[in-house]
Amino acid sequence: MTDKLSPESGRLEQILKSVDYFKPISTRRGFMQKLMLAGGGAAVGAASLGRVANVFAASPSSVATGFVVDAIGAERIGIAFYGNALGEGSDFSVADDVADHALLNDSHRVYFKAAKAQETSHLAFLEAVRTSLGVGDFSLTKFGFLLGSFESAGSMLALGAKLESIFIGAYLGAVAAGATLGGTLGTTVAEAAAQICGIECEHRVLINDIMGVTPPNDRFYEGNTITPVLSGVLGDTGVRSTVYTTGDAAVTDLAKLLASAS
Repeated sequence: MTDKLSPESGRLEQILKSVDYFKPISTRRGFMQKLMLAGGGAAVGAASLGRVANVFAASPSSVATGFVVDAIGAERIGIAFYGNALGEGSDFSVADDVADHALLNDSHRVYFKAAKAQETSHLAFLEAVRTSLGVGDFSLTKFGFLLGSFESAGSMLALGAKLESIFIGAYLGAVAAGATLGGTLGTTVAEAAAQICGIECEHRVLINDIMGVTPPNDRFYEGNTITPVLSGVLGDTGVRSTVYTTGDAAVTDLAKLLASAS
């Protein structure tokens, strides 16, 4: 896999250049602009604004570079969430966010430890790709969530469910983009997005289980585009995930869940 993603092969770059969904320039800039301008709980701390602006002002040297760097940032957010919820924190957490008391029982902690391990594995892979490409790192390494997010199990689980819903909707949009493109490149993009989406769906179901949603696997279909309307019968009572048609639409919703990034 490393050979396929090397600069010499150009495989990843050619795939991503062909799919509008994965073009990162406006998405990355739009995310931080929305994060800074949203106001209230989603406002970035004043001390970090200069660093944020500097990071996102320059266009990435290639679409492949931008994708790898952005994906590293996203994985760090996921690790920060699960680390905070476990009371362990992480290299990407804001100290004040970390839960200072147990939010999960022993069994549920296993769920979250596994999820954190999965996100950590993804991050390690992406960082290896970044190194092989010889590009700079994602400069934002600390992510703060809205005040009170980790004060109780209820608020933490609500946050996790929202995060996973956004991630699922974003990857569903990526699958659709790959399918629309078609051919070998489109198939590759759709397959990659589908595999990642599957893991995010697992996380959402586990969070539903902890929250006491009955049943936790509560929908016939994941998206809200081409599927039949919600039936309300057993197994189809949950609200289906929004399928984002653009990256900007997804990050607009993600920005509402973050209080700071530096």
